[in-house]
Amino acid sequence: MATQVADPDVLAHSVAIVAANNERDGEALMRLAERLRFGEVIAYSPLLKPAPFAHRLVFFLVHFDFPPTDKTQLLNHLRHSGSVSLCYAPVVAFLRDASVDEVRASIEMGFDDVINVPAEGASIATRLAAQIGREHVYIETRNYLGPDRFRMDDPARGRAAEPHAQLAILRTVENGVNIVRREEIGKRG
Repeated sequence: MATQVADPDVLAHSVAIVAANNERDGEALMRLAERLRFGEVIAYSPLLKPAPFAHRLVFFLVHFDFPPTDKTQLLNHLRHSGSVSLCYAPVVAFLRDASVDEVRASIEMGFDDVINVPAEGASIATRLAAQIGREHVYIETRNYLGPDRFRMDDPARGRAAEPHAQLAILRTVENGVNIVRREEIGKRG
């Protein structure tokens, strides 16, 4: 299967939904999303549904001052929304001058990518575009649905290899989000 090169122009066919702690931070992140040339930029609301979007692909951009408990709630809300376009939407955390431990904590929380700012706009756009046109591995357990950040099938990582599903998802501007493969691992029948 051919994959698309990470072309930042593809963001024009996507919606950026911005989650921030306050209006000022939200407006700043929305301006960044507009400079990155997203097709549509809107503020996050827990009441959002996928139907009103003008584009099939949805990104969630989370401001660095969004409190950790709110980040966890947002990820849980999205990953269990019941909509494929929201459950498997790229959720990207923006952190400001973060330490390695802060970046790792966001990755383990379940973000699809973590971008440390300040960073050049072109590199941010390329990183975001990398979420489109290639397969991404997601893990589904009793308590987690999101990118494969825990390498659950790697005992050297120190985590139990509990039963889980490994999903390959593909996001394209033409078709939105598709689950390409699903493999049950460690489940007894």
